[in-house]
Amino acid sequence: MLKRSLPIVLLTLALAVGSVVIAHAPPSVTTIGTPVISPTTPTPSSVVTIATNVTSSRSTIKNVTITYTTDNWKTSNITIVATYNATTTTAKAQVPALSAGTHVQFYITAFDIVPTKTVNNNNGSYFAYDVSTPPTPPPPINTMAYLLVGLAVAAAVATVAIMIIKAPQGKSNKTAPTQDQDWNRTSYP
Repeated sequence: MLKRSLPIVLLTLALAVGSVVIAHAPPSVTTIGTPVISPTTPTPSSVVTIATNVTSSRSTIKNVTITYTTDNWKTSNITIVATYNATTTTAKAQVPALSAGTHVQFYITAFDIVPTKTVNNNNGSYFAYDVSTPPTPPPPINTMAYLLVGLAVAAAVATVAIMIIKAPQGKSNKTAPTQDQDWNRTSYP
């Protein structure tokens, strides 16, 4: 009977020791870094890439998602599954181009295979960026404006030309230096 119960006792002991080791193992810690957006100043035509570093102390990262809103979490939030490169520990996702003036808030969630869910929401403040409003182009200059400027320049040149032509054509007022009118006369005392 001892020969039959010995394997059962050993199996039970192995399971008990394994349970204790698993129960007292340090928890898996997943860390999500501060995200970087590219381009840093998105325009309405920009697809924004959000990249962040994601690591796990004991496990393998299963997937990373980025959840964003354009209305301050009132009615809209969209979750995008990021691509994850285990070699570089970088997760990247792309937010489509949005209209000018849009304020985008987002947070990042990582799942490992333990399974553990880790969220980086910037301590509840969320990460954010604004879609810039492109500068307003100057109004087009039409043909009439070019004609009016040309006429104004022509009128100014004509006015100057007329003033030059009508300026008095004075005769030379050069006179002989004033000397004693009697310079031809000789006077003796």
